Amino acid sequence: MYKIGAVPGKFFPAHRGHLYQIIQAATKCELLYVVVSDNEDLSLEKCRKDNLPYIPLKTRALWLSMELQNVSHIKVVQLDETGIPAYPDGSVQWCKMLLDLIPDLEIIFGGEQEYEHTYMKNMPGVKYEVYDYARSRYPVSGTEVRNDYLKHWDYILGTARPFFARRILVAGTESCGKTTLVKYLGKIFHTSWSEEYGRYYSRDCLGGNEDLFSIEDFERIAEKQRRWDEKALRGANRITFFDSDAVITQYYCELYMGQPNPKLEAYVDPQKYDVVLLLAPTVKWVPDGLRSKGGDGLRCRLHKKLLYMYYDRGFKDKIIEIADPDYATRLQRAVSISDMLLGDRHFKSRY
Repeated sequence: MYKIGAVPGKFFPAHRGHLYQIIQAATKCELLYVVVSDNEDLSLEKCRKDNLPYIPLKTRALWLSMELQNVSHIKVVQLDETGIPAYPDGSVQWCKMLLDLIPDLEIIFGGEQEYEHTYMKNMPGVKYEVYDYARSRYPVSGTEVRNDYLKHWDYILGTARPFFARRILVAGTESCGKTTLVKYLGKIFHTSWSEEYGRYYSRDCLGGNEDLFSIEDFERIAEKQRRWDEKALRGANRITFFDSDAVITQYYCELYMGQPNPKLEAYVDPQKYDVVLLLAPTVKWVPDGLRSKGGDGLRCRLHKKLLYMYYDRGFKDKIIEIADPDYATRLQRAVSISDMLLGDRHFKSRY
């Protein structure tokens, strides 16, 4: 049993092979450091090559910290190697930084045999143990995950999956069928979805009486919607569907209060979604006791209002309008768009 060990790596991104290596190393140490390192310049270039947004050092460390939070003798630390030459030219500086970070280091657990000579040369007295060099249990690398993360989805750590999940927002005015469509899509793709919290707020907090809305109510709705969306993302199976967002909340605020709530704009984020499916009011109005804005002329005007609200907030290149007058065709189109999104590894509208 070693007193202090370390598992260094880029964890770019963290996958199940990394986690298995960390857990195996933890059985051999009283205290194990997981050292997440990054050269921002090199990582930015790799992300551009792989059609990904930059995954910051802090984000990678956060994923591992969340994954390992219940293991008290494992600590996740960061090592920013930006500015020093890439391996092998910067090996001397890198090893010095590691020893400055962990002065009493006894052993390093790594996945590459070629690093052993470098470590032993620059850190005399520190042992090196190679772990599963052939990747026999988890045959995947961080590079392979970045190249096709949807294909290698099952290897990605659960805490990292929200970053990679495809995201489709289904938007529309009242009685367009978006709530039912979102549920159907979630079931078809065997994944999570986020419902529209505003409907529940109206029912549970106002007794379904829309005349009782206050402008502050919409802030509460937006915050709770954000939390529901985050929960849905944590359960994503490659793709997640959303039934509402802050633009819709602002739309209803203006509709019921006659004015916008400026605080809601902080919740608006076009980069949160890959695609916005905007449902036109071309299906029959269905009253349900909570809806109150029927009538074909009014529905068309409100649809245009919502459309331009999205345009004004930077969503124009993400919107796909679905105006088919029957639910079957709408579903078919939504499924086809979702399939396209999952099948195109170069698609990056969210980035």
